[in-house]
Amino acid sequence: MAATILYIVSGYYVWCYVLVFDCKQKRAFQTVLSGIKFAKFGNKDIRFLTLTTSLLCANSEGYVYGSLNNDFQVLKKRIVRYSPFRLFREGYISKNQMSKLYSRDSYFKNFSFEYFKVETNEGNGVLHILYRGNYLPYSFLVDNWTDIHNSWDINIKKIDLEDPKGASCYVVSQYVTSQESSYVRSSQSWRWVFRGFKSVWYQMKQFYYDNDLFIRWDDILRTRSTDYFFTQSILLDYG
Repeated sequence: MAATILYIVSGYYVWCYVLVFDCKQKRAFQTVLSGIKFAKFGNKDIRFLTLTTSLLCANSEGYVYGSLNNDFQVLKKRIVRYSPFRLFREGYISKNQMSKLYSRDSYFKNFSFEYFKVETNEGNGVLHILYRGNYLPYSFLVDNWTDIHNSWDINIKKIDLEDPKGASCYVVSQYVTSQESSYVRSSQSWRWVFRGFKSVWYQMKQFYYDNDLFIRWDDILRTRSTDYFFTQSILLDYG
């Protein structure tokens, strides 16, 4: 009999059948959870972004398998060329919003955008993306996704990092399913966690078990996160 665990995600109760996760879902769960904890230990925000494909886009000439992911990469490249000041200059945020949403020392720094994404074949194709990075205005995302992908139906919300397991379980159980009619593939950026984190995790699994394994893994994530974000902030301030 499969056991169930009840999590609370953004005020909603979510039943997760953890013991029936297949190998693909377990790998995804570990990747998502590690990335969320890595962000939490570095005091960084995670947001959940949904990008859809309109019927107009899906029926357009030249739209083929892989177009959705290719267009996402174009969007990502645009995002990392923006800064809070550029958003202000182009009218996406006011001066007052800029001062409230971003630290003063980040006004002229380009955004970072590290992600874990799942592609599903819902509708005409959907990307469900967890990203670590700054606040991005809804209007900015709509304008750019419409320009790139000829689609305008998007959703974005901030993830509550107080419950990393609950958030991870929700994403995997909802979008990394065993039904081939929904899930297509998943991937993540190089720095969603730290480079080589999967090799370190699998090596640790050979020597540690159960709670001891998870405690030690959290220690590694905390140390790597502190080193990465603290060093990065120093380099940005003085480089």
